[in-house]
Amino acid sequence: MDLRRLDLNLLVVFDTVMTERSVSRAADRLALTQPAVSHALARLRAACGDDIVVRRGRAMVPTPKAVALQDEVRALLLRAQRVFAMASAFDPAASQRHFQVGCSDHAARVVLQPVIGRLLHEAPQVRLQLLHVGRTHAADMIRSGALDLALGVFNSADDTIAVRTLAEVPYACFMRRGHALARRPLTLQAYLQAEHLQVLVQPGAFGGVDQTLARLGHERRIRLVAAHFEVALGLLESTDLLLTAPRDLLPRHAGERFKAAAVPFALDPFRHQLALSRRAVDDPGIAWLVARLGGERGPRLSLSSSA
Repeated sequence: MDLRRLDLNLLVVFDTVMTERSVSRAADRLALTQPAVSHALARLRAACGDDIVVRRGRAMVPTPKAVALQDEVRALLLRAQRVFAMASAFDPAASQRHFQVGCSDHAARVVLQPVIGRLLHEAPQVRLQLLHVGRTHAADMIRSGALDLALGVFNSADDTIAVRTLAEVPYACFMRRGHALARRPLTLQAYLQAEHLQVLVQPGAFGGVDQTLARLGHERRIRLVAAHFEVALGLLESTDLLLTAPRDLLPRHAGERFKAAAVPFALDPFRHQLALSRRAVDDPGIAWLVARLGGERGPRLSLSSSA
């Protein structure tokens, strides 16, 4: 395909139509007429050799090929946005940038919630999209350009990803107030005999708690695995499972529903970390977002091989 003959603005139309699932809503969002979007869609169909979206009843349904292309197109648009953003100053009061942030629900509450009011006030036209992704998927998405940055546990940087630790929090063992183990100190023997609820944001991962236990020659009995921390607390309330998680997971008002016991073995603290592409470190928009999410509380983002 000769890119000189292809209007790359068609990718913007593609992304908007795929998001809105409607030509009329896409036109409103793009400040174009509906015939203009329909014409652009026809050009897209010719360029891709695919219908892109087809009408079923009142709905516009994307084709399998369009679904397969959507993440790649969005990543291309984000990279193009960064290219021009890095070449100019960033004014949060006037910027209309869209930032893609990977995080768990726990990171969203602990890191983002305390600053989101100020962030939205300072940048009234900036849009944040939060994506629930695990550490490996987040790193891959940062490399591909699908994420601007991610909040989570990354532990070490590499030649493509820069990482910094925002805070360290000790682990605790949570249980409902009526749990039999809530009435006495939690021993290692009782911990290993109990049944556990585990949170894995990314399926198939091997968490730090279980890595530590394996080094000590132990294995706990995991009965239930959840992908979201807040969901895990709700499940914990109606079971006799234990949940080993960062101490700041439990809101202050939840103390009457749950007991937090000391973990009965040595366990490294949980690290709230921020990761982004090394290529984006000098992007003024990313630098602003990093500062608002906690980077301004510490030294400049480290580019060393470890966080």
